[in-house]
Amino acid sequence: MMRSDQECTTLVKGVGRVSLALALVLFAGLTASAQRLVAVSVARTDILDTYLSQETFRGTEVSFIGQAIRQRDSSRVSRELTHHAWVSLAGTRGNAHSLLTGSYNLRFGWHYNWAYPAQRLHLRVGAVGDFLLGGAYDTRNSNNPAQLRLSFAADPSAALSWDFSLGHRPLTLTYAAAVPVVGLAFSPHYGQSYYEVFARGNYDHNVVVTSLFSGPQLHQMLTLDVHFRRTAFTVGYVGDILQMKANGLKYHQYSHGIMVGWKY
Repeated sequence: MMRSDQECTTLVKGVGRVSLALALVLFAGLTASAQRLVAVSVARTDILDTYLSQETFRGTEVSFIGQAIRQRDSSRVSRELTHHAWVSLAGTRGNAHSLLTGSYNLRFGWHYNWAYPAQRLHLRVGAVGDFLLGGAYDTRNSNNPAQLRLSFAADPSAALSWDFSLGHRPLTLTYAAAVPVVGLAFSPHYGQSYYEVFARGNYDHNVVVTSLFSGPQLHQMLTLDVHFRRTAFTVGYVGDILQMKANGLKYHQYSHGIMVGWKY
């Protein structure tokens, strides 16, 4: 049975409202003392979106990362709020810089924390809500030149940190990862225009359930913090593996880059 564009829009708005409400609850707890990270990264990106083209695009991605983590002294539970925004410019061998993409990723959640021998090894395990809003524009495609990215997922997540010293300089090495396991995403069908969906109301299962089976995904960071009293210089690797199969379409964006930033 066909649904109206109003029902489709209601589902999309519902995902956004739930994400915003949970983020505001977390933000209220993060406005006091928190460990914050501000960083930028430059990455190599590989993009395939068969709604726009059957070709794979490769190029450069530039991103901003902002993160706040708060844990009370009397509690083992920490709260995390991460903002990740990026733009990329990519092309094919014969058409450089023909694809422009931009996205904003909001992740928010809770983790349980453990500390091991001499407080040098730290482990946190929990889950985050994962909201993504973005889009892509293919300058060479005259039929369906643009694609919307909208999704929400639940991600088990974990991080392992090791405190050590080099000479008299304290350092921290951290690996953090989150894996979206189930969620909702918007996806048109191949050849279906956005005009059909939103203007004419020709909804055709455009809000789909995502899982590990429709496309495994991974967010990961490997960082080294060089501490200077209450602040730290941060350098490391950031990688995102985003992919999905839905409604006869395939999408992936693989990004691997170097980040530099500051923790305070």
